[in-house]
Amino acid sequence: MSRQKMMTMMMSRRLARHGCTQWEEFMKPWELFNLIKSIKHEEYITSGDDVQWTIKVDDVGKVVRLIFEESCGNTDWKNNLNFPMKLYKKQESCIRAARGWGNAYKSCNDEIMQKIIFATEIAPDYQIHICGWSYGGAVALLAAEDFHYRTGKKASVYTFGAPKPLWGKKTREYVRSCVNEVKQYSHVNDCVPLMPPFPGYTRLSTDHIGGKRNFFKLFNPWKYHCIYGEESLYKE
Repeated sequence: MSRQKMMTMMMSRRLARHGCTQWEEFMKPWELFNLIKSIKHEEYITSGDDVQWTIKVDDVGKVVRLIFEESCGNTDWKNNLNFPMKLYKKQESCIRAARGWGNAYKSCNDEIMQKIIFATEIAPDYQIHICGWSYGGAVALLAAEDFHYRTGKKASVYTFGAPKPLWGKKTREYVRSCVNEVKQYSHVNDCVPLMPPFPGYTRLSTDHIGGKRNFFKLFNPWKYHCIYGEESLYKE
């Protein structure tokens, strides 16, 4: 066994002891979404205000992924509908966010950051990707900013069907400066990325997939909010 392979195995074991599981595959967008959907609810760690998250280690692509689960309970839906803007974090650049998602992430941010920062220390040459679908995508943006705030390092962000948790141009510009690559995939007929439906709310990017919008299809979220795993959508 080569020295490099032995070191990789030792590093993976150390990460596993801290709740980081292994996933060895280079991810295309649809593959990443299917990975997120394939993770069973019981595999996530539940913290704070019922926030579900997990860490997956990709030793092939040299990536550590922090993944947030979609809405899965009454508490999540209460947070989803808690739209009023609030001052989420006061620092050099004040961050304003929707109250529900901001409160949810702040209820567990110390625990999550402790784990992901440990992973970066064990695997310093690995990239950090922060990912989520739906509700999880909203929380992922806040986690990406928090990771940069605590470490000075930049993660990449990949979300699917995520709502708009940030408020205001200044907040958007500041959070964008805290991350590397951002891909926020939104199906044109998925109504969830349009939430909250009020002026001022925003995300970091909108990467539309799915061709042309059909207004009436926006009323079928059970279909268009759940099809991000179809490869053909990303080639239209």
